[in-house]
Amino acid sequence: MYLKLTKKIALSVLCSVVFAVSALAQTNVSGKVTDSKGEPIIAAGVMVQNSIKGTVTDIDGNYSLSGVPSDAVLVFSAIGYKTSELPVSGSVMNVTLADDALLLDDAVVIGYGTQRKGDITSAVASVKSEDFLAGNIGDAAQLIKGKVAGLNVTKGNGDPNSSSSIMLRGVTSLMGSYTPLILVDGVEGSLETVAPESIEEISVLKDASAAAIYGTRGASGVILITTKTGSRGEHHNLSYNTYASIANFSKRIDFMDAEFIRDLIANNQSQYSAFSDLGATTDWLDLVTQTGFTHNHNISLEGGTKTMAYSANVTYKDNEGVMIGSYAKDLRAQMDITQYLFDDVLKINFNILKSLSKSDNQDNYTIYHQAVIRNPTSPIYTDDGDYYEQSSPLYYYNPVPYNKEHTGDYRSESTRLTTNITVEPISGWRTNLQLSMKRGNGVNEYYNTAKYQGNRWSGINGSAGKSSSTSTENLLELTTQYDKQMDKHRFSGMLGYSYLYEMYDGFGASNSEFSTDAYLYNNLGAGRFAEILNDNLKTYAGVSSYKNDSKLIGFFGRITYNYDNRFNVLASLRHEGSSKFGAGNKWGNFPALSVGWTISNESWMKDIRWIENLKVRAGVGKTGVIPGNSYMSLLVYTYDTSYGNYITPDGDWRASLTPTQNANPNLKWETTTEYNVGVDYGLFEGRLFGALDVYYKLTEDLLWTYSVPVPPNLYGYTTANVGSISNRGIEFMIGGKPVITPDFEWNTTLTLSHNKNILESLSNDLYETEDYIDGAWTEEPTSMCVQRTYIGGSLGDFYMLKSTGLGTKRSNMGLWMIEDPETGESTGFVSGMRSYDSKYRQYLGNGLPKINIGWSNTLRYKNLDLSLQFSSALGFYIFNCQRMFYENLNIGLNRYKSAVDPVYGGTLSANQEPVAVSYYLEKGDYLKLDNATLGYNFNTKKIPYVERARVFVSGENLFCLTGYKGIDPEMSNSDQFSFGVDYRNKYPTIRTFTIGLNVTFGDKK
Repeated sequence: MYLKLTKKIALSVLCSVVFAVSALAQTNVSGKVTDSKGEPIIAAGVMVQNSIKGTVTDIDGNYSLSGVPSDAVLVFSAIGYKTSELPVSGSVMNVTLADDALLLDDAVVIGYGTQRKGDITSAVASVKSEDFLAGNIGDAAQLIKGKVAGLNVTKGNGDPNSSSSIMLRGVTSLMGSYTPLILVDGVEGSLETVAPESIEEISVLKDASAAAIYGTRGASGVILITTKTGSRGEHHNLSYNTYASIANFSKRIDFMDAEFIRDLIANNQSQYSAFSDLGATTDWLDLVTQTGFTHNHNISLEGGTKTMAYSANVTYKDNEGVMIGSYAKDLRAQMDITQYLFDDVLKINFNILKSLSKSDNQDNYTIYHQAVIRNPTSPIYTDDGDYYEQSSPLYYYNPVPYNKEHTGDYRSESTRLTTNITVEPISGWRTNLQLSMKRGNGVNEYYNTAKYQGNRWSGINGSAGKSSSTSTENLLELTTQYDKQMDKHRFSGMLGYSYLYEMYDGFGASNSEFSTDAYLYNNLGAGRFAEILNDNLKTYAGVSSYKNDSKLIGFFGRITYNYDNRFNVLASLRHEGSSKFGAGNKWGNFPALSVGWTISNESWMKDIRWIENLKVRAGVGKTGVIPGNSYMSLLVYTYDTSYGNYITPDGDWRASLTPTQNANPNLKWETTTEYNVGVDYGLFEGRLFGALDVYYKLTEDLLWTYSVPVPPNLYGYTTANVGSISNRGIEFMIGGKPVITPDFEWNTTLTLSHNKNILESLSNDLYETEDYIDGAWTEEPTSMCVQRTYIGGSLGDFYMLKSTGLGTKRSNMGLWMIEDPETGESTGFVSGMRSYDSKYRQYLGNGLPKINIGWSNTLRYKNLDLSLQFSSALGFYIFNCQRMFYENLNIGLNRYKSAVDPVYGGTLSANQEPVAVSYYLEKGDYLKLDNATLGYNFNTKKIPYVERARVFVSGENLFCLTGYKGIDPEMSNSDQFSFGVDYRNKYPTIRTFTIGLNVTFGDKK
């Protein structure tokens, strides 16, 4: 009995002790975080190491944390300061953070997580919002143009509905896209998914060792867009950002006007003009253009409490283009809420994105073309008020009806819901479930009256159409990660599963011959569906629909290891399957490995104080390119309504099935293997820093279409994985702070990149084709191929006729003299030389720049700041289709004034048909001032509730130094088979001027 009582008493005492120890094991910690000058650091992060528990400092640098384990380590961090890790030493901990010019302790977003910048072993670049370009920014890529070596951002037109073209480390596919994968907060999106004002950071995974974690979607690199979110702590901020812009064409080509044509006629030089004087004076381009105007408004709210963080923003943009009738209106809203529960063991995040867009659907490219080719002495209207038209030459129309007789628009709506549930049952082990659902729909509507050009010449009394499309994207991703630090060793392991389902469908209908214009596109049934003309059935109505879907499933993992902040290793593997692949190749493996050695952290480097950071790294990885068509591997039939009709036993004619695609069960991903070696450096306490990367990547199993025999095949062509293409290059970035004084600071960064692509092969033992690819066909009436890529050559190689002068004999007077590449002798042009297989074609340069340069400068003087962003491209050629067309005297349309200038010292004959020759192949080298922004920051310390106020003026595309005679040497290069070709029909690039205001309101404590 005594023994039992003793045991009970002992057990009670033990429980009490355990309870007491448990109670003492946690404490409340508060304090202040300041910089080296004693100034408070606002929004500094205070986190319990290897945990999601944390907070941020308030406006006075104060913080408070409850329930902190007594043996915990607190991590203090802030942008621009070195991270400090301190064990809990009491209830009050005041901390001073040292400046970190190189930001080595900053967290950089990588695939499925973040990594300390100093630990990164791959080619990863990150740009934060404070370094973004300002002004009239159309999409996310324009924010970082010229700031990331190897990432080429171009926009070769001024259409308000077009987005930037981006290319990272060359072309990796012949049939697929070479645009990098874009993820917005971990979910696949586009450059326009969120408003530029909502973006906090953009990270670019440039090499395969970083991108392999995304498997079949990562061959062209990955761009990770992180949006702004709220932060924990008792604070609330409201911001309003707005700007207004005006725009005009950056350059107008000098076409013949009415006065110029009349002078030619008066001086007996009418052969240089295609027109006679019709008595009017009309500036056709002025009739269809205006000064573009854009206004943009953004309101954002962010804040939090000790257990919750939130942010919300709404952006409205109205962009009226320079072409009358062209416009884009966008309303985008985002809300993000994060709730912390159960002492930070559970974190629930909810994010919603909503966008509404409306834009024109008129044919701006044709309007521009018709305006510049029109006779400037012809009137706009006839005496009875109709549009003045002429029956010749061919495809010669009054441009005004394209706008005035057209009604229509394109409207789209998109909603994305994302939820992240994060559980951290023990310190350092986090499991996250991400669920995302995206729904989108679009409606395209148009009505063209009987006076619209196509209807006028076809005798159709009005035409209308309406189409709709919907998209569904469902994503589930489950990841679990464990982080552990033991003395000098730091480990991190992550495992994950991903499921992505995509579905797209659409419907369209059209009709013609309406008795009234009143219905527009709202009553398609009011048109005439069909009629019998001369015993033939003529149809006016049309209907179509489509639907396709696909699934992508992946299992992935990653391990990182750091020893003593000197040696780093990262290894990852993704096992991925897609429904788009053939039955025999549904799954693939995509491994990666990278290592890094931070030499500057070696003990024998401590005395070399001017080297703050020196790291070498190397990586290898395998990525893929997924087919664009969901059913490319399957046998596909269609109904043959032209030649395949047959009669049934009942006497009915029916359409038979005919194959349009052979099955290929061996169809698989295009595989890219990439090797990268790099060096990162920081010198003189961050005054000089940069990186150098050298890479080589080989893409094998390229998809291409091959001619095959019928039978045994059902169709004459098969798409198969056969060829290979390589890219090799070098990237260099150097930045510095040449001047730092209390009142003045100058920061500058220069990026340079070079890439060379080579088509390695196109055939194998089973599938054979020509050893070259022809591309870059010019518009009619020339319709000539000006590029050819041979095996061993590069995409963008110009392969065309080399002109050496004009003929001087009677038989070829004023005609092009064309060099024979075999003999070097020149002969007069004949029409047979136009053929794609003409022996007179030869290689004459390439349309891709050998070197791309970006140069960023930020200068601050007291409250003033000035940023200048330059870009340059060197070592490439542009084929000027516009000069080929508008300087030719054989075409009966308006021409450049330069058509009267000597050609090779002579006069081009009016008998010389338009033909693609090297006379129109020009050097494209240029230097541009892409963006200049001057801002003033007001001192708001004495203004209640105003934390920040700034006004700025900005200009985009301000000047261009180039010898190119076209409108703009910056090519969009959105087609891998027409690099460097400046086509005739276009929406010219624009120059904009912007004035803006940024104001942030908050509680001042």
